[in-house]
Amino acid sequence: MTPGAAGEAPRFLEAAELLDEGVEERAYAAAVLRVARGDELLFERSAGYARAASLFDIASLTKPLTAALFFVLSQEGRLFPDGIAAEVLPFTSPDPRAREIRFAHLLSHTSGLPAWLPLYEKVAAAETTEGRRLSGTAEGHDRILAEVLSLPLSRDPGAGWEYSDLGYMLLGRAIEVAGFRSLDRLLAEKITGPLGMRETRYLPLAAISECETGQVIPTGWSEVRQREKAGEVDDENAAAMGGVSGHAGLFSTAGDLLLFAREIVRGRKGEGRVLSRPSAVRMTTRVAQPAGCPRTLGLDTPTPPRSSPKKDLPGKTPCSQAGALASPDAVGHLGYTGCSMWIDPVRETSIILLTNRVVFGSDNRKLSALRPRIHDVVWKEIAG
Repeated sequence: MTPGAAGEAPRFLEAAELLDEGVEERAYAAAVLRVARGDELLFERSAGYARAASLFDIASLTKPLTAALFFVLSQEGRLFPDGIAAEVLPFTSPDPRAREIRFAHLLSHTSGLPAWLPLYEKVAAAETTEGRRLSGTAEGHDRILAEVLSLPLSRDPGAGWEYSDLGYMLLGRAIEVAGFRSLDRLLAEKITGPLGMRETRYLPLAAISECETGQVIPTGWSEVRQREKAGEVDDENAAAMGGVSGHAGLFSTAGDLLLFAREIVRGRKGEGRVLSRPSAVRMTTRVAQPAGCPRTLGLDTPTPPRSSPKKDLPGKTPCSQAGALASPDAVGHLGYTGCSMWIDPVRETSIILLTNRVVFGSDNRKLSALRPRIHDVVWKEIAG
């Protein structure tokens, strides 16, 4: 199937035009949009210098795959959502509440851990002091995790929610401890391999030939690394950890992510290849506590990011990034680099939108206004 061929005319013409508009308006330089219902590909379109099979740094879209891997280990009796994280991980925090964190808190961003910290700076400072390379090494990885395990909490576990990269860093390590192998190996063995997600991987440059590097979409200049990033993880903390973490680091294609979305839909019906029905249901159901939390155990739900546009956040819109027409049953996730996945498990439809919005700078927020428009025209066409 050639890019832009599937279902483009006449139903998805407006979606195609909006995708091209994003390139013209410098919301991104490359994008791929795929839409499916069940096993049927309804629409596929690439824009800019992307192709249908282009490999994107999916940033925080790594988190739903980490969550799925956690649930597979839970099905094997190795980890459990209600389990105490301190029974698997060596917390050194002086805050006694840290030892009350359950894995469900980490999965739903309700642990009380901070949202984000520039932990890579601590690794860089240690390099200067010790006169040796740590960033990107196993020791750098371990030092960052040790730092997270030493942090005090901002609130009691389960008392509130705050989206946290740090919680998913700990989930990645817990998975390694319980699975007796590295996170990248476990993901390949238990998720991407069985689902046929052949292009999804950490550290893509180690796995593809030089002639294929053009298929990896760049994410722009790194002030920290002083070079353009293409095929190496955009996230600086993940880079300091060697490119493999539970919160970020994966590269994937729109086609592969549709396979993952399809597994979530099938899993809810008890037809999953790797996810059991109880696992898929928990991944697609909002947590009951704390009240008003929009998260599931691994995914997000359509909620307005702001009640009104903010002057200090240009591009933010009052509607959800899933679109105003998204079903209340929908679940999904965003990735900092400009990627997103939204799934309506009831209608069995999925929308994958991969872009490199950060290639024009991390403060480029034009996609925040464009993405809901793209999603809404797609939801409208699907419903019609």
